[in-house]
Amino acid sequence: MKKLFLICVLCVAINLVYAEDGRADNHVLWFTYPAKYWNSQALHLGNSYFGASFFGGIEEEVFALSEKSMWRGGPAKGNWEKAGVNPKAKESLPLIRKKTVEGNSQIADSLVTHDFLGSAELFGNFTSIGDLRIKFLNEDTIYTNYKRVLDLQNSAGVVHYDKGNTSFEREYFCSYPDRVLAMKFSADSPGNISFNLSMDIMQDSSGVEISGNRYQISGYINGNKRPFHLLIDMRNEGGVVGRENDTLTVRGANTVELYMTVATNYEMKYPDYTGENPKDIVNRVMQKVLVQEFDQLKKRHISDYQSLYNRVSLKLEGNKEAEKLPTNKRFQKLKSGTPDPGYKVLAFNLGRYMIISSSRPGTLPANLQGVWNAFDVAPWAGNYQSNVNLQEIYWSCGPTNLLECQQPYIDWIEDLAISGREVAKRVYGTNGWVSHTTGNIWGHAAPIGNHPWAMYPVGAAWHCQHIWDHYSFTQDVDYLQEQAYPLLKDASIFWLENLIPFEGYLIAAPTVSAEHGALLTKGGLNPSFHDLRSEDYHYCLPGVYQDIEMIWDLFTNTSQAANLLGESGFADSLLRVREKLLPLKTGKHGQLQEWYADIDSPDCHHRHIAHLYAVCPGTQIHPTITPDLSDAAKKSLDMRGDGRYLQQELASGGNWARAHRMWCWTRLLDGNRANKILTELLTEQGFENGLTFQHANYHWERRDLFMEGELYCHFQLDASASIPGCIAEMLVQSHMGEIHLLPALPEEFKTGEIKGLKARGGYIIDMAWEDMQLLSATIKCPPKKDITTLMLKNDLINIKDYENIKVTD
Repeated sequence: MKKLFLICVLCVAINLVYAEDGRADNHVLWFTYPAKYWNSQALHLGNSYFGASFFGGIEEEVFALSEKSMWRGGPAKGNWEKAGVNPKAKESLPLIRKKTVEGNSQIADSLVTHDFLGSAELFGNFTSIGDLRIKFLNEDTIYTNYKRVLDLQNSAGVVHYDKGNTSFEREYFCSYPDRVLAMKFSADSPGNISFNLSMDIMQDSSGVEISGNRYQISGYINGNKRPFHLLIDMRNEGGVVGRENDTLTVRGANTVELYMTVATNYEMKYPDYTGENPKDIVNRVMQKVLVQEFDQLKKRHISDYQSLYNRVSLKLEGNKEAEKLPTNKRFQKLKSGTPDPGYKVLAFNLGRYMIISSSRPGTLPANLQGVWNAFDVAPWAGNYQSNVNLQEIYWSCGPTNLLECQQPYIDWIEDLAISGREVAKRVYGTNGWVSHTTGNIWGHAAPIGNHPWAMYPVGAAWHCQHIWDHYSFTQDVDYLQEQAYPLLKDASIFWLENLIPFEGYLIAAPTVSAEHGALLTKGGLNPSFHDLRSEDYHYCLPGVYQDIEMIWDLFTNTSQAANLLGESGFADSLLRVREKLLPLKTGKHGQLQEWYADIDSPDCHHRHIAHLYAVCPGTQIHPTITPDLSDAAKKSLDMRGDGRYLQQELASGGNWARAHRMWCWTRLLDGNRANKILTELLTEQGFENGLTFQHANYHWERRDLFMEGELYCHFQLDASASIPGCIAEMLVQSHMGEIHLLPALPEEFKTGEIKGLKARGGYIIDMAWEDMQLLSATIKCPPKKDITTLMLKNDLINIKDYENIKVTD
């Protein structure tokens, strides 16, 4: 009877919802064994300040801890050369441009490498705090009834198992309002909670202090010596608390509650980025935490979290048998070809969970790792990679009504623009602001690194697409006037002063089509297959369409903003220049050309499809307005392929690359092709914990965190975070100025229901469909706003002709 009672308590605690036939809902990831590998099995908790990945071990629980401002490097503070400004750049720029338009790309490349790209000395990297280890003291190593759970609906982790006649429970949550990781350890018989608590700190300079029930670490980040402070307070019912060297000990307790918080002295405030003493921050946080009971904290946490998560709900007619299985078995069956639409609902919910857990107002935006990192040097530095990755993380925020979660990204862009204005002057000799491929927490905006990825001057232009889209969804005029428009206008001014003539039109130079070049062979230039850096590779080619499309988009959006705010003269000037941009071209294979020269190869499967920005996230190409260019875009997608090509391993594939393709096919109204890629993303490029990975031609430290065969597969947030938005756009699109219902509905999603999707203009949409046909739709209009244009599937419709479509205020 006692066991049955405890299992019922467990179900209530994690809100496991079951259908009458025993299926778990698609808001839960659950496993019947502990995790061994952080990369593919650990489950992630986060409150956007910090992340905690738990393993659920029986003998030892481990939390891999990371705090989002744990960064090496530092701000420029006037030392612009160390922050990436090459002192030769401004002087060499005219010659680089001259050689580019003349077709001397090899000379242009050499000049860019030596005289334009700058130092990464102060750039730094995202690093980790280390591992919190809780070693349990129980001689019985045999256990039964094990479950490790991540409850997406309540943002909680649970571990349950039996040892002998005793049932053990652990409950975890990471609270944004209280800035704390809360952990509760209990058993159904008294005196069974005994453990040793310690930390493996990744930073070299740190010290442990233990006093009573308090465990704290003061330390400094390697390299820049920025301080951090970690604080754990404990409440115990029964038992004895003690200390053994740097270990906090608990013996014979009935229940134990742990509360952990951590901070650095970082503040996103140019030019020093220095704020409050981290010890003062964590003490203030803990003082507020300790006046509340565990259940009070949990209630506040769930209420805050669900205010975002519960805005949208998706249901699909699914595989009832598969939905009864643990998540790892569902994953394996999906890999083997068994359809499971519900697994995609799970991915939809997991993506939203990860966004909410890693990007909240008042914190830094999510980086490549979100807020989770188990490495001293995060993969790709854990940077704010701005040539697709950072943007992908935030593509879901508008359609799934998580716009508050995009605010940290908007604020980060606003801060970046401060340095971006300096870089525009010092590198390009012009007004406005600019940024490039990589970003960090220190406001670095200059071009750093090497070919083929470093020469990318349209970072700011792509960031501004989110600046405008944020307004499109919120319709917040105050935001537009005070925060958005200054950024849009200055980014546009930069390009008004930096476009150069070519073949009677205007282009950007120097620039490289995102990480992609062309190999000079006897037959001429051909696209690069393997990113080889040899003298025969050319990168600074004239007429890179990626830039043309982004600048077209920037000028279009900024002109709309200018007109709304009464600057019609500036709006008109942008549109006049927009008409002079190099026109898009269709090549000899029927493809949308990547460069002005028609050199695209059907055999090249490069990961980036930057020249399809006009399809997604842009609006320049769409089947309803540019059918011929849409067909050319489809041909380009076919040529590049949907996935990973082992013979071009260094150039192709990756989770984010598949995600961009998936989004493009959705925008091109082919839901079946998009859904095919989604399946492959979740399986071929996925892990059993529901997340996806980017592969690389090298591995990082800590092999113990990787399953055999996964040394080159690194969890990266971008694609997983983009899944909810892409599924949302299969059901509702609004980027072309109209509300489009069921524009790209896959056959696998033939029957379902969605509630709470957001369309541009501020509309909220609930909808149900059956056998690919609309059953009902309710469109809630914002105040004083009507629906101008409505499409259903491929048809422009009149609402008055459809009794099953209702419009409300």
